Amino acid sequence: MAGLGQEKLRITLRRHSSDKCSVMCGIAGCLALGADTRADAEGVVRLRDAQAHRGPDDSGLWIAPDQWAVLGHRRLSIVDLTAAGHQPMGTADGHLWVTFNGEIYNHRELRAELELLGAKFESNCDTELLLHGWRAYGPALLDKLNGMFAFVLVDSIKGEAFLARDPLGIKPLYTAEVGGKLYFSSEIQPLRRELGLNEPDPEGVASFLQWGSIAAPRTLYAGIRALPAATWMQVRRGRIDGPNSYWSLEQELLSSDPLELVDAQEWARAALTQSVRKHSQADVEVGAFLSGGVDSAALVGLLSESHNGPVRTITLGFDDPKLDESDLAQRAAKLYGSSHQSVPIRISAMREGLQEAVQALDQPTIDGINVYFVSKAAAAAGLKVVVSGIGGDELFGGYKSFERVPRIRGIHQALNRVPVLTGLARPGAALLRSMPENRRTEKFAMALESGHSSAGAYYAEKGLFSPGRTRKLLAPEWAQAVSATDPARELQSRIDIDSVPDEERVSLMELRQYLEVQLLRDADAASMRHSIELRTPLVDRELLKALFRLSAAERRAGPAKKLLREAPKPPVPDALWKRRKQGFTLPIEGWLQEGSLSAQLPDHPLLRQSEMQRVAKDFRRGRVHWSRLWALHSLGSFLTR
Repeated sequence: MAGLGQEKLRITLRRHSSDKCSVMCGIAGCLALGADTRADAEGVVRLRDAQAHRGPDDSGLWIAPDQWAVLGHRRLSIVDLTAAGHQPMGTADGHLWVTFNGEIYNHRELRAELELLGAKFESNCDTELLLHGWRAYGPALLDKLNGMFAFVLVDSIKGEAFLARDPLGIKPLYTAEVGGKLYFSSEIQPLRRELGLNEPDPEGVASFLQWGSIAAPRTLYAGIRALPAATWMQVRRGRIDGPNSYWSLEQELLSSDPLELVDAQEWARAALTQSVRKHSQADVEVGAFLSGGVDSAALVGLLSESHNGPVRTITLGFDDPKLDESDLAQRAAKLYGSSHQSVPIRISAMREGLQEAVQALDQPTIDGINVYFVSKAAAAAGLKVVVSGIGGDELFGGYKSFERVPRIRGIHQALNRVPVLTGLARPGAALLRSMPENRRTEKFAMALESGHSSAGAYYAEKGLFSPGRTRKLLAPEWAQAVSATDPARELQSRIDIDSVPDEERVSLMELRQYLEVQLLRDADAASMRHSIELRTPLVDRELLKALFRLSAAERRAGPAKKLLREAPKPPVPDALWKRRKQGFTLPIEGWLQEGSLSAQLPDHPLLRQSEMQRVAKDFRRGRVHWSRLWALHSLGSFLTR
């Protein structure tokens, strides 16, 4: 790494053998809140087994001696396939018990640290690390963990329980309080069915209509909450404390010491190599999704450098040449020497399976369908662990939002500099809306209405329905939910956007909104539906920490995510990046236009039929983007269950 100046990023040059029993799984449980209340063991068994697809290899149950807590677990064995990884797991003295979904990548370092403090390990499992780590550090342990996780830990002596999620929101955790008990689960739908929580949350619906996803702590259902990323919650008899934050992406950005006299390309390569290596540890075969794009090809290239033998890669080969990227994937596979499999699939078969895919996503979303189908193919090919390129665009500036959001803000700033034009943005938006609607005028109107702030400009670029249109879509008695979910205000309340420099704000919002709220949540639900553990080397706390030390200009240097595509040796081929950015798309717009998609607008008292019919009509006339009509179909799949 010549030319890096005084600072170097250390990487491990040998491939570690796995020595921990990590698991991807489904967790479930119940905690009694009242002194005279017992936890619901039978209900936990049903919650647990409703998630058998998340963990088909093993199941477990633990009941506290006084029955105030019940923990359930379904296991998908990835590392250490023996009974050593059985969960729920307890300490030798029976004081602490945990049910855990995830993987801790810095397990070895933390284990050595705890052994110096006197901890006696009985297994090689990172699950056990949580028990000893919590005993030593309490909630401070969370800030030491590098990995993806959701877990619930019970202190049976103190009568306390702790629920926690990883910093970037890779693994989900949902809760519901019913009858003096707090239930939890890795998925929403088992909670809804088991507890009869079918009433939609109007604010959750409004939020979905405005963004195409629902940010924690809301879900679609009034009685079910999502634990936010990077938070923990404490439960004692009769009291719930939290969620409490333990880490902030904004603070990580601000606290990163800028690098000087460093070759940005070599620094990024070292950081990416280290992340890819730790994400490829397993005692089963690790595969990779390989499309015709930069992100997946770069990861396969980096995997091939440290992998013992060919990397196994998989792609879907469509029978529609306009959508098929299998030739480009094959070119990347040949370059990096992967053992490649192109799975042929008919577009008509995907259309027929679309409704099943939507319902597998656990709550409405306008994304995730692609991960569902490629995960299904990976499972059929015998894979249990697959690496994905999710996160590359957010880190390396691959979205158009990196150009458009500052441009929207620039228009507002220019208007405000001219006295005679000040205050014309909102009237201009109203004028545009008085004209016959089309895709451009609606986007322009949203930009004029909201673009005075970074949050508003981002919503104008990435949002779905405007607040005004959302209010019309909701029945009159629920319209006030729009005021409670003002998109720019809510984004600003969740993310401290103004605390970071201007040049980092779009990346911050893409990471905290689109990636955290939509892509990662959808990817987890879609992949685990087929018992596939999806690993995301580009969504990693230590990787972000390293890359944030580069300037925004260096990190997002072009063309086409230069630092990422030139990280492997040889770099990603020109043919994969010197083309129009496409992504994995399905012809949903065409299916909706021709009426070949068997999907219906929702029939629910919370929504106005007349306004939904108007959206459908405007779509057929080419006035609105297909994603708006698709969002209504997705919503209907869950409201009418």
